[in-house]
Amino acid sequence: MSDELDLGATTGAFGVRQFIGKVNNAMKSTFTPGIWVHGEIESWSNRTQHAYFQLVERDEKGTATIHVSLFANNLRRLQPLLRQHRLTLQDGVKVKVFGVPDVYDGSGKFSLKISDIDPRFTLGDLAAARDEIVKRLIAGGLYDENRERELPAAPLRLGIITSVGSAAWHDAMHELEESGIGFNIKVANVRVQGDEAIPMIVEAIWALGSRDDLDVILLMRGGGSRTDLACFDAEEIAVAIAQCGLPVFTGIGHEIDHSIADEVAYAAYKTPTACASAVCELVNEFVEETEDVWASIAGIAQQQLALAESRLNERGNAIRTKAITAVERAHTHVALSANRLVTRPLSLLATHETQVDFFAERVRLLDPVNTMARGWSITRTTAGVTLRKAGDAISGDDIVTTFSDGTVVSTVK
Repeated sequence: MSDELDLGATTGAFGVRQFIGKVNNAMKSTFTPGIWVHGEIESWSNRTQHAYFQLVERDEKGTATIHVSLFANNLRRLQPLLRQHRLTLQDGVKVKVFGVPDVYDGSGKFSLKISDIDPRFTLGDLAAARDEIVKRLIAGGLYDENRERELPAAPLRLGIITSVGSAAWHDAMHELEESGIGFNIKVANVRVQGDEAIPMIVEAIWALGSRDDLDVILLMRGGGSRTDLACFDAEEIAVAIAQCGLPVFTGIGHEIDHSIADEVAYAAYKTPTACASAVCELVNEFVEETEDVWASIAGIAQQQLALAESRLNERGNAIRTKAITAVERAHTHVALSANRLVTRPLSLLATHETQVDFFAERVRLLDPVNTMARGWSITRTTAGVTLRKAGDAISGDDIVTTFSDGTVVSTVK
């Protein structure tokens, strides 16, 4: 100590390393055992075994920044805690960290050497940010807008937004291919985390949503930490989904994950595989319902055909019975007519013969010969004129009287 005082008193100044040491000692005594500081991570770098980043705070005065060092031993010790809460340290994540301030004498750089982190702060910030976004979506009438879109009964034309080649992509495509359904697929290859993710996903939603050759959009991303999936809580993506002209299905993360994108989507599924499976199930349900309808139609048609056949048989039998009856009646009528044709002439002939005999008898009875045989006679003039009364005879005329056995000539007096 005496040497340091003498040095300062002698020269009137501290050496650089000495000054930095005094500063570090002063900060250590002031902030023992350390201090909690919160801010947003920027310029995250862990290319070596250590990690470095800037912890920033923005307010009306501008941006305040402090350099943070997370050395390998503390980084390894904190990894289980981060994994437990499914957090990843990266740009844009707000954190509350514990450490001690330090000035590195090799560069004079002031930094905060951290040894602990409070995951509840980060989770709380994420939840609070989500809540604010959801409130704005509800107030703007966007929260339920996509669920008002019309979903075809058999969505066969799919627009897929994901990172092509990722596990999510392979899982979803495997599910679609294994279904045996002939899907028509259009793909938008996007980043699903990092700074480029949000604008790429938004652009893909608008691009696919404006097409008229798609039925539904599938937005999919595999599992990851909460911070890896943070882009799906972005208000820009939520607005794009809400206003998309097509129904949007989401399959983001694992079963325990639920993003704002999930909340505003037409339908949300736990994983990319479940999302693809849901589309397959919709098509299969449509096919089954269609087959059931066709089976019902076929059953009704068979019933109608059977009923028609029964009625036709009944009518055919009735017609057959009537035809047989009519034929039998006709046959009887023909037989009767034939019999009449046989018997009628004979009957008529016999009747006419009887009539002829009757008339012949009458003629015979009226024959003058027969009449005269009964004592009658016929008197005529010599000219053959029949005298029917006495006044027809003229005195002096000769008249001839015919008897059955001869004639007598007389003179009228």
